[in-house]
Amino acid sequence: MFGSKPYLVVRANLDPEVMGEFEQWYTSTHLPHVLDIPGIVRAYRSDWKRGSANWTALYEFADEDAVQGAMASAQARVARQDWERWLPHVSELTVEVYASLTPLPTYEHQN
Repeated sequence: MFGSKPYLVVRANLDPEVMGEFEQWYTSTHLPHVLDIPGIVRAYRSDWKRGSANWTALYEFADEDAVQGAMASAQARVARQDWERWLPHVSELTVEVYASLTPLPTYEHQN
């Protein structure tokens, strides 16, 4: 999945009692707002758990040049404001941008 494009990774630990409502809101409201952000080209949802996070979403940027503009856009502000209603139900939230990933040079082991 990862290649030469940067990603925004959002992890949260949401109260399990609101997870159903959150997932419905995420699909119908938040995800369309995120995909309206200029420079975001794709979204992924992961069941991968890290620490106490029970929600992980990844958003692919078009390229490294798109990151700054996307994060500063009016559409990104709308997406961030979307989250405010869920903050009372979140005990942990991390938002990270990962720069382009490139493969390491090939290493040959000589036995």
